[in-house]
Amino acid sequence: MMVIQFHGEPGSGKTTVARALAARLPAIHLDKDVVMSAIVRTRIPREVAGPASYEALWDLCRAMLEQGHSVIVDSPAYWPVIEQRGRGIAREARAGYVLIETQCADTAEIDRRLATREGLITNPTARQDWLAIPGTREPHRTRLVLNTLRPVEELVDEAIAYIEQARKAAAS
Repeated sequence: MMVIQFHGEPGSGKTTVARALAARLPAIHLDKDVVMSAIVRTRIPREVAGPASYEALWDLCRAMLEQGHSVIVDSPAYWPVIEQRGRGIAREARAGYVLIETQCADTAEIDRRLATREGLITNPTARQDWLAIPGTREPHRTRLVLNTLRPVEELVDEAIAYIEQARKAAAS
């Protein structure tokens, strides 16, 4: 079993790659925005829905691991506690853990993706400076960084190779 935690700004391709990877592994894809959108639809304010969505996401992750499934956690993960929780849950479940970051250096492409995607109500429609938000940072841990200007199948192949390498390293 694995916990595969995705990181990256909205529009960087996290969900696209995570969905394709989940189908190939197989793994359960848990998207924080799906959970948060459901919470917001109940008229709970976003400032409460954000933390609540992460709590629900972690509980779902634990439940899927307990059932023997690998899990892909799809969220921006700019707050250190998000990465720490993902690692902790993997450790508790005796599952492997990897962090995968999606990046798209072409800001015009990110703008296009954000403007044209069929988003959830909590999906941003414009770029923002995530690192300007108090308490956020880029992960400092080892991670695979994927340039999402490449074809999705190539990205999934690279992610699978990275996950297999992590599994072998953990087994030795």
